[in-house]
Amino acid sequence: MKLNILWGLGVLLTIVLINACSDPTLIGAGLLDNDRAEVGFTDTFELKGATERTESLLAYSPFAALQADRFLFGDFQDPVFGGAKSTINMQFIPGTIPEFTDMMGVDSVVLLLPYTSGGFYGKTEGETFGMRVTELTEILNEDLEYFSNREVSIATAPLTEYEFTATLDSVEYVDYIALDADTLSLSHLRVPLPIAFGDSLVSFFQTDSASFVDIDLFLNRFPGFQLEPSVESEGMLAFTLLSVRAGIHVYYRDSSNAPRKHQYIFNNSQVVQYATFEHDYEGTEALEFIENGSENDSLLYVQGMAGLRSKIKLPDLALLNNVAINQAYLDIYVARGESLDTSIYPLARQLVLRAENDAGEEEFIEDAALVDARQLPYDRFFGGQPEFIESEGAIRYRMSVSNYIQQVIEGRMADEFYIVPIENNDLTDAKRGEIAERVILYGGEHPQYPIKLSVTFTQL
Repeated sequence: MKLNILWGLGVLLTIVLINACSDPTLIGAGLLDNDRAEVGFTDTFELKGATERTESLLAYSPFAALQADRFLFGDFQDPVFGGAKSTINMQFIPGTIPEFTDMMGVDSVVLLLPYTSGGFYGKTEGETFGMRVTELTEILNEDLEYFSNREVSIATAPLTEYEFTATLDSVEYVDYIALDADTLSLSHLRVPLPIAFGDSLVSFFQTDSASFVDIDLFLNRFPGFQLEPSVESEGMLAFTLLSVRAGIHVYYRDSSNAPRKHQYIFNNSQVVQYATFEHDYEGTEALEFIENGSENDSLLYVQGMAGLRSKIKLPDLALLNNVAINQAYLDIYVARGESLDTSIYPLARQLVLRAENDAGEEEFIEDAALVDARQLPYDRFFGGQPEFIESEGAIRYRMSVSNYIQQVIEGRMADEFYIVPIENNDLTDAKRGEIAERVILYGGEHPQYPIKLSVTFTQL
């Protein structure tokens, strides 16, 4: 009986609530017009865009979160963006204390560099690449920052020069650990180094075994390597130095003539690794847009590494004074043309925006930074990824810029911003340095697909 009464009361309450919600005086429809919030929309802004060079990127930081995970390598001759060269500077240290006291001599020395497919760009499979390995003559300091235009001192002659064909197919090799020989398989490059270099590693340990405990002592003798591309190519490679397989592998035989190996490693927080970038736009179609001095070009160029970026200037936002931004989107369209073969040169997978704050410091806009800080999906909460819009017959990058526009109105951010690519949804300069991706966009003057800012706001 009680259950029936409760059920009846529930039904009655539901009916009352439905009727109440239908009453306009309860949901706001009956408010006086003067009491309603005034919601507006506009997308008639005229934005101006131009292409400019990037000075340099932070390539190494003492803070692990700001360091690169992979390193580009190559002298990439891009048909549109020109030459893009990436050279790797790296330290190495002993992995464990070797057993060089029980040995008959060094058989071979190999620099093992695992590939990372996500960094490959352009024509890479089957392409011939060249690597010049030279010893560093200065000691890199793990407590300092290094930028992508920072040159390092090297020896006058290289240890070796090696040409190879790039492939992502796994390669087998025998790894000698203790008394067991293990056959491993991974996609990697093996660069033979002079046996004399292996002899120097062994003799240094035999002379001063403390070097395997005192890293500074070891780096004073072996400051590291520079890996410089020596052959122009039509693509860019990428290596991961954080792999446990990466390193300098010294193969030798013990007193019983059994094969042994000792590995010097790159995967350690005490070593410095960074890439230097060189860009050459001479003779390219991009150069015209870099040097014409226009503030409103028809095309915009955006590139990874320390390459080109696009600068966008907002118009006067006076009509948005005394408003609260509900939602704002920036739409930028991909340019089409015969030189834009996306099967060989895929579009940049993620674009973000940077702007100066009221202290004059450039930073990623808050809309992107909040997504990054909260580890939210970029495609849902910020955008910046290419998508084909069937109704427009075009590929578009759409980015949420609500917070940024509000800050511009309030004078807390500059009214011009920069479009740059990033990798793996990570807002650090090092991540831009991990990709060679690029994209050409339509600028503010394009008659059909100009840069567009759409804003929904509430009048205060």
